[in-house]
Amino acid sequence: MKRAALIFSIILMSLSCSEKPSIDSAAIKKEVEEMLLAYENQVNTKGLKGIDYYFSRDKRFSWVEDGVMQYPNRQSLLDGIEEFYPTVKAVDLKISKKDIQIVDSNLVSLYLEYVEKIELNSGFNFTLDGAMTILTIKENESWKFLIGHSSIKKPRGGN
Repeated sequence: MKRAALIFSIILMSLSCSEKPSIDSAAIKKEVEEMLLAYENQVNTKGLKGIDYYFSRDKRFSWVEDGVMQYPNRQSLLDGIEEFYPTVKAVDLKISKKDIQIVDSNLVSLYLEYVEKIELNSGFNFTLDGAMTILTIKENESWKFLIGHSSIKKPRGGN
């Protein structure tokens, strides 16, 4: 009987040691919310200058816009920003809704609704009103956008 109890105890201890460490979901969510606020503030105070900080350097980086693989890698996105940035006078980004889903301690999925008003140096203004889904990854103790998708609201046909 003692031998069976000892074997059971050993099995129980080995199972409990093999469990994954618990994730501090509240801390991760707070970090990601702080990153999003910093991103929004960066865009609103400095425009597009410096937002590359928020984009992962991982080779899997990509960004889809309205159903098109617009930026298959980080460099293509940075090149697009570099080309567009000189034409921009002001940006006003408002993130209105956030859904943060923790995948694991290094990956978080985001759903964001946003309105972004952009004023160009030419005087032309436009507004992007839509949503983004973003997979973020933790790199060097900070959260970065790894895979993103943005789309603007479009009227649907029908009654």
